[in-house]
Amino acid sequence: MPRSPHPQGSGRDARTSRLEYKGPWLGARWIVRSDSERLVRIAADFLTEEGFEARSDGFADSLRERGSEWTATALEIGDEKRSHRSWWRGLLTDELPFPMPHALQHVLPPTLVVASARPVAAGVAELVVFPHTSARGDATHARAAAPRVAAALEQITAAAGAEGAMLSHESLRGIANDGSPASQAVVREVLGWR
Repeated sequence: MPRSPHPQGSGRDARTSRLEYKGPWLGARWIVRSDSERLVRIAADFLTEEGFEARSDGFADSLRERGSEWTATALEIGDEKRSHRSWWRGLLTDELPFPMPHALQHVLPPTLVVASARPVAAGVAELVVFPHTSARGDATHARAAAPRVAAALEQITAAAGAEGAMLSHESLRGIANDGSPASQAVVREVLGWR
């Protein structure tokens, strides 16, 4: 099914209003009657609808080579350099005839989201989705992708609930460095994310 582009752009061109409420920075964990590959694919689809783009970094292959039980994918949004742009520069550089709306929108700083899943029992898998900010972008707006992440998490929860497959769900304010592909230690070591 073809997906419509996000109204505020996607990938490196994703923007957000400087005045928009950013909300809490959360991830989530679900236990679902499904298989790991399907869960990661579904999570990636919902994140893509919110403007995230899959990284072609061989993350899943790296995990397999390490003997990990997890299946995972990494998606990214934002741009390091353009996230530092001021609004007045936007007035001068955005395309005409309507530069003002783009000028008042902030280019998102780089944000990485990892969707990872592993089997926990026969026909049951654990899905973990967690976002990571980057020190490379505009620190003032480091969590500007929070509304997009929250929207994707809500859609994943609704989809699992609609299928009657969800066994449990919890929001995550942080994630332990326990070897999960969504943990800070793994994204730094395997993906070089800073």
